[in-house]
Amino acid sequence: MKRCRGWVALLVFIALCVVGVWFTLKATAEYPALGEPVSYPVNQVDGFELAIEDPSWSPFKGYTIKWKVTADSEDAYTVSWDPQIEPGFEYLERRIDGQWYRLEYSQDNFSFNNLDFSLGGENGSGLEGSIVQKYACYGTRLEPGNYRVVLRMMSEDGTPHYLAAEFMVK
Repeated sequence: MKRCRGWVALLVFIALCVVGVWFTLKATAEYPALGEPVSYPVNQVDGFELAIEDPSWSPFKGYTIKWKVTADSEDAYTVSWDPQIEPGFEYLERRIDGQWYRLEYSQDNFSFNNLDFSLGGENGSGLEGSIVQKYACYGTRLEPGNYRVVLRMMSEDGTPHYLAAEFMVK
């Protein structure tokens, strides 16, 4: 009889801990807001391809989306990040009723340095990176739906071009 009470007490304690963690995670969840609708063409540059791995999820960091650009082109493009102009060259977007919307960042002040990566031609044939939702200021959760990662590249004449790859959140 005493053994049963010990096991029951242990199970009750474990259940309370699980419920406490669940409520904590639910209360601290941060969903990114929808920004403005976007309507630029994507994947229009010959010889460049953006691929992503299946996103992984952590209750404390949100989704981690690893991406890779492969470049097999004579034309050179620059992937640049200037926080004075725009906070990044990689974006998360969500499709609702056939329209893509850029997700808003959860902060306005970014303390990153300018970065430039050249792809194509003799400059480079690939670039890899990842978006960690929390650290990229996109909150810690995504609602179920269709999303995509978008990378902005600039041609030599300064024209922006966009690469995109979609994924689903269930």
